[in-house]
Amino acid sequence: MQRYLEKLQITLHQFKEWTLQHVPQEQNNEVDALANLGSSVEDDELNSGIVVQLMRSVIEEGHPEINSTSLTWNWRNKYIEYLKNGKLPSDPKESIALRTKTAQFTLSKNGTLFRRTFDGPVEICLGPGDTAYVLQEVHEGTCGNHSGAESLVYKVIRIGYYWTDMEKDAKEFVRKCDE
Repeated sequence: MQRYLEKLQITLHQFKEWTLQHVPQEQNNEVDALANLGSSVEDDELNSGIVVQLMRSVIEEGHPEINSTSLTWNWRNKYIEYLKNGKLPSDPKESIALRTKTAQFTLSKNGTLFRRTFDGPVEICLGPGDTAYVLQEVHEGTCGNHSGAESLVYKVIRIGYYWTDMEKDAKEFVRKCDE
């Protein structure tokens, strides 16, 4: 945050006139998420082209709308980046592993990552923001029966969703469940 303040102060000296406008916190969710991301990531870990996706042109609209689901680095980003741009990690072992694993994935035109399965349809790959809702709906929803973690994972896969930490997340969710 200190580096941001220093850059801001340098930039403000380039303008003859400027105004500061207060935005209430309830209207400032995306900016707050972006500020938290910026302060929690080291410079060498941050690749702004991957982390933040501007949904509208800043010039045309006057302000950017930030897709807050893409504000955090998650397991999907390396696959999406490889499928879109062919970008591989610098480590040769990681590069080979990524190319091998990417054979299971496909990217739709709108940027949604899907995982192909051996014996069934494709599964939508979920990021951290969506997994809790899916687990809750499958476990406690209309057809939910408060099943165990293993059964919960199979049900989530059967309805067409996937993420890398499914087993761990399901165990944690079931453990916290208050029937």
